Amino acid sequence: MNGYKVMVGRNVVIEVMFGESEGGGMKAAKNYHKPDIDNMAISYIGNGKKPDREELEKMFEGQAVGGNSSQVVCIPFLLDMGHIDVPVDSEYRKNLIIDMYTINGFNDRDVMKSLEEAWGKYISEIEKLKRYAALGEGIRLWYSDAPYSLCGFYFVCNLLKEYDCSVFAVKLPHHVQISDNEIQFYTTWGEVAAGKFYEFLPLAKELSACEIRSYASNWTELKEEKSTLRAVVNGKVIGVPENFYDHIIQKEIPDGEFIMARLIGKILGKYPLGVGDWWYAKRINMMIEQGKLAVVKKNKEIYSQTLKKM
Repeated sequence: MNGYKVMVGRNVVIEVMFGESEGGGMKAAKNYHKPDIDNMAISYIGNGKKPDREELEKMFEGQAVGGNSSQVVCIPFLLDMGHIDVPVDSEYRKNLIIDMYTINGFNDRDVMKSLEEAWGKYISEIEKLKRYAALGEGIRLWYSDAPYSLCGFYFVCNLLKEYDCSVFAVKLPHHVQISDNEIQFYTTWGEVAAGKFYEFLPLAKELSACEIRSYASNWTELKEEKSTLRAVVNGKVIGVPENFYDHIIQKEIPDGEFIMARLIGKILGKYPLGVGDWWYAKRINMMIEQGKLAVVKKNKEIYSQTLKKM
């Protein structure tokens, strides 16, 4: 709570997010305005019943975090995956991210051009953060126990240790009790609605120089491990073998034929570990190459392929 009181006194607060969806959510949250429910177009799924006004009011209620979208920096480099003993802005990291985003077969010219442009924006975000830090602006890091987020948090602490600026951290709680009978569980900030970010502001904690150096040291240690995958075990990020999550996949593979996308969806729903669908797809492809799984029906979109156990 004290961290939040310090931050509201500053003119500029820079929010740092570690995933694209949560970055978009925070940009909307900075100057959030409740939509005009009476005049908005709404699409809905499920049982076909349109939400009533009371439900819609609750759905979109919220407050702004304050400031504007230009004060949001996104560092979505998927640092839980691949080598990190090479520069984050390297061609290696660029190719890894592009491979992940195109793993389902969406790699035509327009898609590749869009990804190239996105990579340029990623790099500019790092420079943007450095400029804000050099100006001494207050910086607030929003992180969670998802591996990509915690790795990103350590990376940014390593970057900010060189600057004289106030750094605050807001860690996503595992759950929030909404009412006497309802608990909301969270894995990543991407699950938080734009109008709800303000509710977590009291959790902001100012990091001391010693704490920042400690988290920066965690990043250095991870780099020295030279692993190609990192996972959170008992609250700590450690380097693990590439097959670390394979037992989860193998456990959920059904008897008979199955669609890859359905298997991945089941895994994501049952094991909210903050691991992207693309990683599971990569490992399933490896199992196909190893002869542990067979492709029964091919499809250009590999997520739509029909597979079976061998």
